Amino acid sequence: MSTLEIDLTKIADLAAERRDEFEVLLYQLQNDDEIDDVKLDAVVEQIASPIRQAIDCTQCANCCRSIEIYIVPEDIPVLAEGTGRTLEEVTTHYVENPDSADEMKLKSCPCRLLKGKLCSVYEHRPESCRIYPAFTLEFRWTLENTIQGASICPIIYNVLSELVEKVGSLYPVISK
Repeated sequence: MSTLEIDLTKIADLAAERRDEFEVLLYQLQNDDEIDDVKLDAVVEQIASPIRQAIDCTQCANCCRSIEIYIVPEDIPVLAEGTGRTLEEVTTHYVENPDSADEMKLKSCPCRLLKGKLCSVYEHRPESCRIYPAFTLEFRWTLENTIQGASICPIIYNVLSELVEKVGSLYPVISK
């Protein structure tokens, strides 16, 4: 693993500079029928795991300030417990489109549950927050969305950068 970039300003600039490289990676992975999704996911997780461990999300929280947070109905009682509010209060104060299970999200961006760089309901945060950034489970089919996050998330930027550097040598590992 090379030196990790964690400066958010630099990451935004570098992600913009490397956008074409990330798009080439997307094209390569999505258009090669010889790539085994399970093997690719394992390799990506092998790259991502030490990067996730080295970067402390609680010192960044840029995702909480920059992206919309989608939730599922199961998140509402958990948020109620974490905020000390009723289900109705959580739905009224925090949830946009509460009647649409496909389009439910927290009302504000930045997230109003964020206090400084820490989530005020960290142990009760929505599932989408718990798994962010997610790289596996059909990585190559979610890569387009992942690339969108490269400019805001140090973990995503560093994983994609390392993957771009290694992709040629990975082909024997990820091919069927």
